[in-house]
Amino acid sequence: MPPKPTIRECDRIITSPGMVLEMEEKVMDGRRVRVWKNLPPSFRSFILPSFEAYSDRVFLSSAVWRTGQESRAAPREHVTFGEVLRRAAELAAWMRIQGLGVGSRIAIGGRNCTGWIVSFVACQLIGAVSVCLNAWLHKDQLLHCLSITSPHLVLVDAERAIVLGPSVPGLQAVGVGQVISWDPLPASFESLSSIRSVGEVLESSELDTRSILQGPDLRDLSPESDAVIFFSSGTSGLPKAVLSTQRMALSNLFSGMVAPARAALRAGLTIPPLPKPSDPQRTVLLAIPLFHVTGCLSWLMRAIFAGSKIVLLPRWNIDQAVKLIETENVTVIGGVPSVVSAILQAPGLPKSKAFDTVFYGGAPPSRELAREVKARWPKAGLVQGYGLTETNAYVCSVAGGDYVERPESTGPPVPICDVKIVSPASREELPTGETGLLMVRGPQVMKCYYNNPEETSFAIDSDGWLDTGDVGYTDKEGFLYIKDRLKDIIVRGGENIMSADIENALYADPRIGEAVAIGIPDNILGERVGAIVSLRTIENHIPKATETDLIYTVSSKLGRRAVPEIILIWHGPLPRNANGKVVKKDLKSYVVEAWETRQKGSHLGVHVKSKL
Repeated sequence: MPPKPTIRECDRIITSPGMVLEMEEKVMDGRRVRVWKNLPPSFRSFILPSFEAYSDRVFLSSAVWRTGQESRAAPREHVTFGEVLRRAAELAAWMRIQGLGVGSRIAIGGRNCTGWIVSFVACQLIGAVSVCLNAWLHKDQLLHCLSITSPHLVLVDAERAIVLGPSVPGLQAVGVGQVISWDPLPASFESLSSIRSVGEVLESSELDTRSILQGPDLRDLSPESDAVIFFSSGTSGLPKAVLSTQRMALSNLFSGMVAPARAALRAGLTIPPLPKPSDPQRTVLLAIPLFHVTGCLSWLMRAIFAGSKIVLLPRWNIDQAVKLIETENVTVIGGVPSVVSAILQAPGLPKSKAFDTVFYGGAPPSRELAREVKARWPKAGLVQGYGLTETNAYVCSVAGGDYVERPESTGPPVPICDVKIVSPASREELPTGETGLLMVRGPQVMKCYYNNPEETSFAIDSDGWLDTGDVGYTDKEGFLYIKDRLKDIIVRGGENIMSADIENALYADPRIGEAVAIGIPDNILGERVGAIVSLRTIENHIPKATETDLIYTVSSKLGRRAVPEIILIWHGPLPRNANGKVVKKDLKSYVVEAWETRQKGSHLGVHVKSKL
């Protein structure tokens, strides 16, 4: 049996002249960088051919909003690629009448639904900048996002229209454009008098959709034109607006092909071919928000590229997800690791249900997750990726046997991207295998934090290296291992303890469904180690566990200083933000409060109800 090709050898093959992933060098911001040579120059040039090729296929299964109705009870619509393009072209034609075009900022705010995707496509048809608002933010945070980006137009769903309605006059006074809802608006809300619906504005206009599809007056649209604004998660402080160009945002489309190609070559197989209209259609469950880079740039763009059907969840709900997996015959699942873990543990999912592909990223998975996925769905392709909002998703990725053999790794960097590990204090590069701060450089790194040069210069140095805020190391083959967020390292008595090490030790206990390590402030040691866990459902019941039992079990897997001194057991799923990530700051305050109460001599039950 021939030896397995190295990652470097695989990359040399997949990026060689004539290959889809061929690279070339470009000068960007005065620096020479590697870019994908065959990457479409704009979202428009990528979107149009795919929508035309798959015109008759069902593209979206989406809940239809009704006033006062829970989204999980809403009826669903099934919309073809051709119908989405028709609606988007009409909206884009109206935008052009309003004087909007290349470089105009257009905010999009809403749940996962047809209207969101139509709005995004319409923006890109005219070369506008899609400002993707986090729909689950509080009103003040939404107003902050609008005020720092000053969009020329705001497109929202009815729920966001109701939230923003009273503030529309104030927004327009500071330069924000008109607010339009893609949903029909309830007449009972007086605050909506300043907001019109898309249906209303289109009916009153003469629309030239042919001109939109032909694309005149787009000579200024180039790979270096501004394309998208996403927002940092805002779990600490106010969100920052992350601006990227067409090339930066679209690079993820080709970067997503790297891991499956490497995995095939290292398994002695041929590189997977590009999707084509004659292929059977796959059905994807989109369980994460479209306003996040993973939802939009990874899941939505890949579905457009492959002609897949997307089953949209308005908001993550495991019961609704399981129901849709069955009724819509979903074949691809993923998102953040907690989504996959929840589906694995869902008692309502038939044991016979299988998937073609399981993909996750956006947060460190447990080392047990890859094994559990392959045990449950042995024929499913397994892909894991690492990236940030500021890198437009992919930095590293891993698939197949490499991931199963290295379940704690997020893979080598994609060929267009450079990574290095540095000392957090000196910023000197560290040797292979040594843990430090991860720095990233490449054509997919954001242009800037919009209207925030100070934060931009803090995040990206003069040589183009982005400070990720993540701590990890690389092995001799170039595989990256993320250990923690720099701010989440627990420093106990001067010793750095990685949260991921504690969490993986907890996950080794089959009773544990979710685990989060917490640093507890301490006047003597600096910090002590705590944790909070939820229990998984096994054979339709929750196993018994006590705090003492869990501490004893985990102590055999950790050094003495890393063993949690308090473990709270949480009833129900741990609280998460809209992207599916654990809201660690909320859990930390709860664990700290419990610890302080114990130190005062009060007894605290170790089973706590989810009340956040």
